[in-house]
Amino acid sequence: MALTRRQFLFRVGQVGGYSAAFTMMQALGLLPMAAVEAQAIRGVSGHGTRVVILGGGIAGLVSAYEMTKLGYTCTVLEARDRVGGRNWTIRRGTRVNFTDGTEQTCAFDDGLYFNAGPARLPSIHTHMLNYCHELGVPLEVEINTSRSSHLQCDNFNDGKPIEQRQMVNDTRGHVSELLSKCIRQGALDQELSAQDKERMLKFLTEYGDLKPDGKFAGTERSGFKVLPGAGPQEGVARDPLPMHALLDADLWQGLLTEDMIDWQATMFQPVGGMDQIPRAFEKKLGATIRHNAQVMRIRQSASGVRVSYKDRVGGHVETVDADYCICAMPLTTLKSVDADFSPDVADVLHNVSYDSAYKIAWQSRRFWEQDDHVYGGLSFLRQTVDVVWYPSYNLFSPRGAIISGYSIENGTPFGKLPTIQAKLDASRQAVEKLFPGRGKELSDPVYVSWGNIPFNLGSWISGSRRSGSLEQDPHDYAAITRPDRRVYFAGDHTSHIVGWQEGAALSAIRAINMIGQKVQPGGVIA
Repeated sequence: MALTRRQFLFRVGQVGGYSAAFTMMQALGLLPMAAVEAQAIRGVSGHGTRVVILGGGIAGLVSAYEMTKLGYTCTVLEARDRVGGRNWTIRRGTRVNFTDGTEQTCAFDDGLYFNAGPARLPSIHTHMLNYCHELGVPLEVEINTSRSSHLQCDNFNDGKPIEQRQMVNDTRGHVSELLSKCIRQGALDQELSAQDKERMLKFLTEYGDLKPDGKFAGTERSGFKVLPGAGPQEGVARDPLPMHALLDADLWQGLLTEDMIDWQATMFQPVGGMDQIPRAFEKKLGATIRHNAQVMRIRQSASGVRVSYKDRVGGHVETVDADYCICAMPLTTLKSVDADFSPDVADVLHNVSYDSAYKIAWQSRRFWEQDDHVYGGLSFLRQTVDVVWYPSYNLFSPRGAIISGYSIENGTPFGKLPTIQAKLDASRQAVEKLFPGRGKELSDPVYVSWGNIPFNLGSWISGSRRSGSLEQDPHDYAAITRPDRRVYFAGDHTSHIVGWQEGAALSAIRAINMIGQKVQPGGVIA
């Protein structure tokens, strides 16, 4: 019996997964080739070509997963006893060890966790979302913005926090009033026709909730000082905050984050923790992954690559011979490997610098929900610890894990605090500023500093000591996005989506395609 096109694509997806079905839809003209060509995997068969993949983070796992489906023989070398790299979910019993010997063990209640690395999946990160679908990783909503979350600054509103909705809508009202005045006074006559002026004034009245005379006198959108109730109890809107006070507070980050395309108001997270993604890859790859395999040496020849690694459990050294290598290690750790890289790559490794991001999480009664009705989102402060992030999972449960502190340490006041205890104190103080009297309810803190995590030594690439720039050096980027003979580089640092899993996945796909062109020059999409 003849197959319909839909049935055919369904069977392709069953056998080859999302990427195969995606590519086939392109070949059949069902998706525009030009728009997605750089992101699609070219189905060039590996015919048993051996590939050694260094690093079991998202880039390494995607590389192994897709290449295994294409018939390559892959070996993944991961220095830790877990996969995922920075994709790391911390829960009860997780040990956090720093390079300086500091040790912590998470004592959270069963069922509580926090994602020490990536914690959200925007809707535009379609490759990661599709891998979740393909691997059977269930997702739930991650609430990234809540108008009930708080903003706090010591020299604003007598230091008392305000709800985000009040600052958003009072700012909108004041700006609308100013623009309305300009239009009414004829200041924009050259830009607006009479009809445009009438329509613009109508828009500003709605947008800023202005009075008919164009004045902003407060709005119920900013919340109530007296809630509406039954019978005679009418709602009374909060008094508007003065515009000069809003400017003095300088808390615009809390207003504008959701307008960043990858900080959307609602995103997604795997049910049970972000590490469900690497665990699902690991389940598929099985013995392809060698854990506790610390890469020590890389040597290339005209015909292949030899990688030596130390078994961190047994202590002995083993080697893997392959035709090609995908290096998905952080550059901070790669620089300590004895490798015969080209001078350009060696120069990158010598000069590269990474940021050190941190997170501090505590467990507590969910007072932010139970007392203040804050469900998910982030609060922003003008303090040493300037972000408090509320969990989006298990809403309404008795206890939760709250993140008080998420930023970078290098070059910040937080990073200059002298001890871990001082950093924990600053973290507790941030919660106390937002919820007076509740800081004492926090317990069992876990502090993750990525610059001190073995086999990471940083969170994401930030620049080069050679150029002194805080941005990735264009010369460095060019060097690590092209192959060094038989070594191909992958990881978010080889993408323009630094710090996100999507960048890691796309970099893996690009490396796979480049190797495919070597294995089968001019190879067509299967």
